Amino acid sequence: MITAGLPANVAIATAQLGFLDAIEGNVAGTLDGADPEYLHELRVGVRRTRSLIKLTGDVLPSGVAAHFAPRFKWLGDLTTPTRDLDVYLIEMDQLAEVLVGAHPEDLAPFTEHLRRQRAVSRRTLVAGLRCERFTDLCTSWRAMLTEITEGRSDGVGQAPAAGGDTPATVTTVEQLGADRVRRVYARVLRRAQAITSDSPAEKVHALRKRCKELRYILEVFQPVCAEHTHRSVIKRLKRLQDVLGAFQDGEVQSEGLRTFAQQMLDDGPPPAATLLAMGELSAHFTVQQRQARHELTAALPRFLGATTHERIESMLP
Repeated sequence: MITAGLPANVAIATAQLGFLDAIEGNVAGTLDGADPEYLHELRVGVRRTRSLIKLTGDVLPSGVAAHFAPRFKWLGDLTTPTRDLDVYLIEMDQLAEVLVGAHPEDLAPFTEHLRRQRAVSRRTLVAGLRCERFTDLCTSWRAMLTEITEGRSDGVGQAPAAGGDTPATVTTVEQLGADRVRRVYARVLRRAQAITSDSPAEKVHALRKRCKELRYILEVFQPVCAEHTHRSVIKRLKRLQDVLGAFQDGEVQSEGLRTFAQQMLDDGPPPAATLLAMGELSAHFTVQQRQARHELTAALPRFLGATTHERIESMLP
């Protein structure tokens, strides 16, 4: 657990070991496949690991971030297809409820198609989690992190000073936390201020990714921040992430439905009623995306304005 006064590299290594525990602790359940929550939790651990490597990898020994970043990207890519299909299957009953012209049973061939696709993707996932590449990734990552926490590595990195390019040695977790929270928040704010009602979806998605990074970095440094103010900032950020998530889901789900429909047509003509039901779902998600874009215009200044900036400054050590 991160505590005040820790050297910056020890704090980051400690946090990364916690994420690695989460990854490894959910492998058995993911391989079993009965409960999709195990894969979800494994992926959360991978996302947090990748974000922390990106945002604080410079306080680790030289070359570590460059070496491990692509390896964890591979793991993220390996787990994505199965999780995406899990989400569709988990939400199928909810999807059926939005139908107006079609009937829920019209989606049965679509559900079967998703299950067949998931079976294929799971074979790739299982093979990847059982291969030497994954085992070596976890073993070498843990060994390197443990060397740091036990003081057997002298690789204390250099961190750019807040607001400039001049390097400054970051010696404690408090210094690192203040520096990185400010920097990541500034990136979020710059992207948010560039968003308009006409901004392409790619810019909105980029903002969503930066907000996730801010959320992860805030969670990592929570032990050295003022507790009450930290909770308030996280609460505001969660609300903004909900709006951004609705926008993302609207686009991804709509595009996914078109892809699945084409796959089903290629495999053999599905019932016309199924295609019509899928078209109705696609239209629903398009409307959801439009509504989320409208909400986003009002949400950005509300959740990322002066009040949030003041609270972030007041919570930092």
